[in-house]
Amino acid sequence: MNERWQPAQSRGLLLVPGEPEPATAWVRKGLVACQVVELGRWTGVVPVEERSRAAEPYDDAATVLVSRPLPRKLRPAIGVLHVDHRAAVVVQPGGLRHQPRWLVWAPGDGHVRTPDLDLATPADLAEAAGRPAADRDVAQVVADRSGDALRLLTDLMTVLGLPGADLLGPGAGIRGPVVAPTAQAVERFDARMAEIARHHRELEDNR
Repeated sequence: MNERWQPAQSRGLLLVPGEPEPATAWVRKGLVACQVVELGRWTGVVPVEERSRAAEPYDDAATVLVSRPLPRKLRPAIGVLHVDHRAAVVVQPGGLRHQPRWLVWAPGDGHVRTPDLDLATPADLAEAAGRPAADRDVAQVVADRSGDALRLLTDLMTVLGLPGADLLGPGAGIRGPVVAPTAQAVERFDARMAEIARHHRELEDNR
């Protein structure tokens, strides 16, 4: 194993349907180096570096990975994120309704409202996982305020029948090939974000 690649401490896992090849091509066009792991009918994509290749504020690898828009052939998809003692689940539905939806949970507080993000319901999670009848079990897990974020994510993945929970733990290692984004993909993203920032500054200056 290349010692440079180590599972990121800000833990994230993206589950997309199908075989690894389409996910591998998608990672190369992104911002984060990831291992790509075949998990039955799913493919797991896991960051292997703490920071993405992009500039701030798009530099947290796990958050950038699970929130990056996916093409239709890689949806429905479910991303799970464990960072700052909180857990988050991101659902990207199949079909035309591809806007990511978020469920955020904190120990002691339970479900945390996030006004700036579209809300993912237990039914959204169950449908994306291919287990629509599991929505009540999902709701019960989310309603429990005890435990920690990692346990919450593990319990959710269990009731949803999703693989890869072991890729989130502190002892997780490299289990699949590591794929890095191309320099061109990162340069295009940074240039696009810089142009958007310049546009916003111009709007502010003209007010």
